[in-house]
Amino acid sequence: MATLSLGVAAPALAAEPAFPLGGPSAQVLQPYPDTGAPKERSLRYTLDYVGPGNSFPGEFTVTVDLTKVAGVASVRLDPAKPRPNCTASATAIVCKQQGLSVGNGSNSFDLLVAAAQGSKNGVSGEIAVTGKVTGASVTPVSTKLTVGGPDLHLGELKPKAEVTAGEQQDLPLAFANRGTLPAKSVALELDTSAGLEPAETYDNCRRQDHGGMGATTVCLVEGEFLPGESYQLAPDSPLHLKTTERAYRDRLRYGVVPDPAPSKDAPEDKPATGKTLKLVKASAAVPVTNSDLDPRDARRAENTDLNPGDNERSFEFTANGARADFEAVTASPSGKVGDTVVAELGFRNKGPAVISHLRSSQSVARTDIVMPAGVQVTDVPRNCRAVNADGSDRAEQLGAPRYFCDGGLFADAPGTYVGRFAMKIDKAVADAKGSVTVGEPVAGGTKPLAFDPVAGNAKAAFVVEVKGGPSPSTSASASPSPSASASASATPSASSSTTAAGGTGGNLASTGSSVGPVALGALAAVAVGGALYVGVRRRSGGHA
Repeated sequence: MATLSLGVAAPALAAEPAFPLGGPSAQVLQPYPDTGAPKERSLRYTLDYVGPGNSFPGEFTVTVDLTKVAGVASVRLDPAKPRPNCTASATAIVCKQQGLSVGNGSNSFDLLVAAAQGSKNGVSGEIAVTGKVTGASVTPVSTKLTVGGPDLHLGELKPKAEVTAGEQQDLPLAFANRGTLPAKSVALELDTSAGLEPAETYDNCRRQDHGGMGATTVCLVEGEFLPGESYQLAPDSPLHLKTTERAYRDRLRYGVVPDPAPSKDAPEDKPATGKTLKLVKASAAVPVTNSDLDPRDARRAENTDLNPGDNERSFEFTANGARADFEAVTASPSGKVGDTVVAELGFRNKGPAVISHLRSSQSVARTDIVMPAGVQVTDVPRNCRAVNADGSDRAEQLGAPRYFCDGGLFADAPGTYVGRFAMKIDKAVADAKGSVTVGEPVAGGTKPLAFDPVAGNAKAAFVVEVKGGPSPSTSASASPSPSASASASATPSASSSTTAAGGTGGNLASTGSSVGPVALGALAAVAVGGALYVGVRRRSGGHA
């Protein structure tokens, strides 16, 4: 048994709080080798604080019971991640810690596990992790340890790298089981960026959209996938990858996960097409080649595959003729001399392509903002820097005549990206007019974007109306926003509010779509995979 302790007396609460323990539900282990030391795998367990408030002063005791893995696995605390106040025996590891709080890294502990000497392929046991604390409860977790397991090696796809909107390419997914045990089910995962999507729909596949970042499709196929065998898509259930008009620079990340753990949170779906994605034994063995991914990034199958580093691969595409209309976004604030007014200035991507520079880490665009005479900038978005009127560098960030704003690495379509400027009206100047220009960054300003087919709306006038002063005459090549606020679309924008000196406020905000972490990435997001697995289990089981 193992024990972890944390805290003091709990405060009086209307309802007793419950703190969940988190950890993997299963872990496969390399069989004990004939020579040399066994390969250890890392297990992390967390004790999560879920409120109320920010901390709980009770003394927690977490017990890791090792009695059911005797003769199956050796378990020890990870010496590279030591914890104070821990003791260990053949049946228990006991750790003590006082107090539990939000964001406290000491709320987790790491174990190293390996197959026990003399253990047989296929034998299994269970680590049970429980906890207790005065004034609260702790939800337990258990991990099944199995000696041996599947080792699915994913075959390499070789599609065309240069694509055009509307075309489709075959995705002949195949894998080999080079492990010691069969897999009882597999999840085939396709993580596609915004300009790519699977052409087919199957009842045992589920899709989760990630907004402008693309989508993850998971197909669950049940059956028995034997060691030493290779498997491929059945002839009557192919997969093709379609390039859409949203394509620009895109990525496909694809993977296979043996025996994926289901989630309890996925909605129940009914069959929609009557078609099931199936797998059959391959006519030829899948060649063994190294994955192009860093093993540290290929972790989706780390608990159910003996070698998760070869379960995932990726491929990058460039869309020929991709087009995206970037339009300058301006505003028309007004006030009296002495007032401070706010304007949200930037650009919008009217599409159709989603522009991503995640590969190159270069900005998708620059917004060049020239301030009208008579105003003094008092607050600047953090993604903008002050320059002199000729575009040369300037040290002082406030009160500049001109600003260059970084558009970031990604622009969804449709999507609006603005930053909030605050400025004091010092005086009324007849016909004072600034401008907002969006383009490719160059020394001293911008140049037209190569992918933008509409040059006429890349620049717009920016005028501040001074009440009681002379009426300004305006002309603009792009329509201003209806007010000083950015125009909003379906998804809420990130805040672009700023603080004063130094320009420490918000970045250009997207009001076009919600941008989450890059998926598979999304393959690596356990919540995505788990929810999709259980959904397809409920819909239809495709058998090998």
